[in-house]
Amino acid sequence: MSIQNDRLQYLVNQYLSDKSTPEELQEFWQHIRDLKDESPMQEALQNLWTQSQAGNDTPAIGWQPVLQQVYARANAAEATEKVVPLHKRSIIRWVAAAVVILSVGMAGYWLLNKPSGSAKIVETGTTNKQDVAAPQNNRATITLGNGKTIYLDSAASGSLATEGNVQLVKLADGQIAYNGSANEIVYNTLTNPMGSKVIDMKLSDGSHIWLNAGSSITYPVAFVGNERKVDISGEVYFEVAHNAAMPFRVHHGAMEVQVLGTHFNINAYDDEPAIKVTLLEGSVKVSSMVNGQSSMLKPGEQAALSQSSQLSQPIPVQTEQVMAWKNGLFSFTSADLKTVMRQLSRWYNIQVKYEGEIPVRKFSGEITHDLTLSQLMNGLQSLGIKFSIEGRTMIVRQK
Repeated sequence: MSIQNDRLQYLVNQYLSDKSTPEELQEFWQHIRDLKDESPMQEALQNLWTQSQAGNDTPAIGWQPVLQQVYARANAAEATEKVVPLHKRSIIRWVAAAVVILSVGMAGYWLLNKPSGSAKIVETGTTNKQDVAAPQNNRATITLGNGKTIYLDSAASGSLATEGNVQLVKLADGQIAYNGSANEIVYNTLTNPMGSKVIDMKLSDGSHIWLNAGSSITYPVAFVGNERKVDISGEVYFEVAHNAAMPFRVHHGAMEVQVLGTHFNINAYDDEPAIKVTLLEGSVKVSSMVNGQSSMLKPGEQAALSQSSQLSQPIPVQTEQVMAWKNGLFSFTSADLKTVMRQLSRWYNIQVKYEGEIPVRKFSGEITHDLTLSQLMNGLQSLGIKFSIEGRTMIVRQK
């Protein structure tokens, strides 16, 4: 191994054992940016695996199981790059995926090599007899102004309903859209339940929205007057069509977000400690309707409204992590166990029950939405957490 690769090996060990100094972290990512291909990183990860199998000292990582479909994730990231740029170059994207997945050890696969430009993957994880599959389809519904409910998964493509002069249609790709205009306001509600894939819809003004599992939005079938107003719950990503004459307002409880045309995400689940608004493009004004506090966000910033309606100062955040849900991923940085379990409960539509003292752990990494619940949880068992699945209840305890 060359001196340069020796240094990379050291930096990888430091990173995965959470011992990197700020200077070493900067050096680590600079090494990654300078790589011509992923072979030095593959060698470093393979060395760690070999050491662990031989019982030698290795970083304190959950090696059962380890690295999963990294290349498939890189390809998925490439496909969605126009919406959320995960990384500017494919090598950085691959290495970042490999390192974060390896650091949390939650995958169920070990990457042996990459012959002829494709990944060779060997499954090592086990599946519980009782398991919960990841959502296979979308189970969203639309409640019309007359109270009728449309089940979108079973609805054929084409016209679904007409209210006034506005037509609700389901496009061939499954997207929902509204066409037409109206003189009076009629409200519809789109609900995406827990255990349902992400759904997207175009409002009558051309604004595009995406709903995570366990989310809803109430909106006019056509916007009338001098503003566009919607109410949400859960998590929704907006790409708002610009219209300076009709500001777009989003409400949830004591929070209001006002925009003209921009891209932003709102996480407003009732079981989260705060409502979080993250701006990707343009500008937004976030306000507390209780005390009048407000903040203007710039791209890459996030503001939070606490349960006591106190609005935080904007802080910079990693927008690719905020938007991981839209791109088919769970993504965590130093998240505690309850934070992780809240996301899993919504995606898999399960209840989480804790027995005894809640394990104190911090989790960092990303993992695909496509795994079964037991495949995902097997990695956590190697980190000192025991779980069992009984129907749609997951029981978590210390090992």
